[in-house]
Amino acid sequence: MSAPPSRPRLALIGISGYGRIHLELARGCHDRGEAAIVAATVINPAEEAANVADLQARGCRIHGNYEEMLRAHRGEIDLCLIPTGIHWHARMTLAALDAGANVLVEKPLSSAMAEAGAVLARERSAGRFVAVGFQDCYDPGTRWLVDELRRGAIGEVRSVRFLGVWPRPRAYFLRNTWAGRLQQDGAPVLDSPLSNAFGHFVLLSLLFAGVDAADIAASAVEVELFRAHAIESFDTAVVALRTPRGQRLWFGASHASHVTTEPEILIEGSAGRACWRYEKEACIEPAAGARQCRPVLDQHATRRLMLAAVLARLRDPAAAVCTAAMAARHTALIETVHRAAPVTAFSAGEIVWSAAGTDSAQVPMVPGLDAALRTAYATQQSLRSGGFRAAV
Repeated sequence: MSAPPSRPRLALIGISGYGRIHLELARGCHDRGEAAIVAATVINPAEEAANVADLQARGCRIHGNYEEMLRAHRGEIDLCLIPTGIHWHARMTLAALDAGANVLVEKPLSSAMAEAGAVLARERSAGRFVAVGFQDCYDPGTRWLVDELRRGAIGEVRSVRFLGVWPRPRAYFLRNTWAGRLQQDGAPVLDSPLSNAFGHFVLLSLLFAGVDAADIAASAVEVELFRAHAIESFDTAVVALRTPRGQRLWFGASHASHVTTEPEILIEGSAGRACWRYEKEACIEPAAGARQCRPVLDQHATRRLMLAAVLARLRDPAAAVCTAAMAARHTALIETVHRAAPVTAFSAGEIVWSAAGTDSAQVPMVPGLDAALRTAYATQQSLRSGGFRAAV
């Protein structure tokens, strides 16, 4: 791969919604002289008139669709940012690679292993790289913990468990056309807490365990999937896996609660334990040795580190990024979860909606669910094993 110019040329596909975050990151790089924004796809220019004018003033060409942009700038884009809907991630990544660009695509890489495999193959044949926006992978404290676990600081990793509960109102699933969907425009979406909001922490759990996509495919799996919201997919899940090596992985997540439980990952080894807490700390506790901790940065800082790392990768192939191969582990888990069990809707009479605000601002809660999730997390068991019985 030829070396990029001193100021790498960036292109964005989308600047609205989550795309605003990537837009601001790119603007910061442009203003600091670290990169130049040369092209952007904007499908709603009237709504984004101010941002379009600002981009044009920076010398950026605006295009009405991504295919037109990639044709017009073929071989002239060093890094294409893709902060779009889940069902667009793989196809846009493939198109950007074909146009000669490296890629930073938002997580998840895809919801189907067939698509993830196509990206990996095209990445190799194109001689370009794909980085994925699992931003917590770029946090120094997180990377320290991964390295400590790999060197055996707590012995052999035997179990990893994750729990997170973020209440979400009805409006969360009305914010776009694919939220809560299983498919969109003929492509897989499989949107859920595990694939989207908590996808970062699912991938971290897999990295901490040292589990790859092949391990997931060969694992025994027990799955409970529920929905309180009027969606196709699930908003509450408990997933337990036992890998061929005997490792136990447990994931619990929900958007159907009135109480927040910030993401936490606990790791148990043959010679100690470790933990990772969202925007707080990463710690190891060896059975023979002192407890060590590192801070975990907030999401704004990790996003900035993410783009800096990806720009560094343009110059140095050894620069660490969250690769497509790493991200494919998450895809494998999500695909496995949806194959393992159908989604069960909670009974309407069992759901308690928050009273405050408009209808779209209301959040569902199922009595007993929060306590059952905490018990299941502590024991690494199913909700049923803890006595939770949902009326359906």
